[in-house]
Amino acid sequence: MLTKLNSILASILMVFSIFSFAQPDKIRLGQQYQEVDKIIDNVPPVIEFFSFYCGPCYLFAETYHVDKTISDSLPDGVKLTKYHVGIMGALGEELTTAWSIAISLNLQNEAEKLLFERQKAKTLNSIDDIKSVFLELGISGVQYDEMKQRQDVNELIDKQNKAIKQLKVTSTPAFYILGKYKINNNGVNDKTFEGYPKGLADIIIYLLNK
Repeated sequence: MLTKLNSILASILMVFSIFSFAQPDKIRLGQQYQEVDKIIDNVPPVIEFFSFYCGPCYLFAETYHVDKTISDSLPDGVKLTKYHVGIMGALGEELTTAWSIAISLNLQNEAEKLLFERQKAKTLNSIDDIKSVFLELGISGVQYDEMKQRQDVNELIDKQNKAIKQLKVTSTPAFYILGKYKINNNGVNDKTFEGYPKGLADIIIYLLNK
């Protein structure tokens, strides 16, 4: 009888152990995210700050496909906004301008891939190199220069630079939610190609619903 009872108890403990192991990591303040010093209420709800000079940003976009996973997970009416950090690198400010032009032309996916690839290949060393990327996308150098004068492009540049200052962004990639929270990128335990972006998305959804 005792042996049978022990066997049942062992089975229950095994099931409980499997169930516990399958649960997602608990999301905690100070581990998966932190609160910002001052809440900023005039920024998009989900922002990823990135730089074309940032190696991890390239991996997030091209290898882990973090953007797509997060975008696919967001509720209706909420989108991932990507802001370029112009304080990084010799062409940082011009790349913020280029990013704003790409957004205005709805070419951000194509421009992002090409700009990252050129930077990785170390062939992005001048404004003309940036213009050559847009030429590949059907935008001439003259059109590029004209876009730089447009009001909507300059407003996008100002929005990005203002958000960087308000949220005190000092590194990339960095995710800020609702102007209240910053995600700790190292807080995701699963570092696999599939698990890591899913973990980030889970944290973002949690914070949006918090």
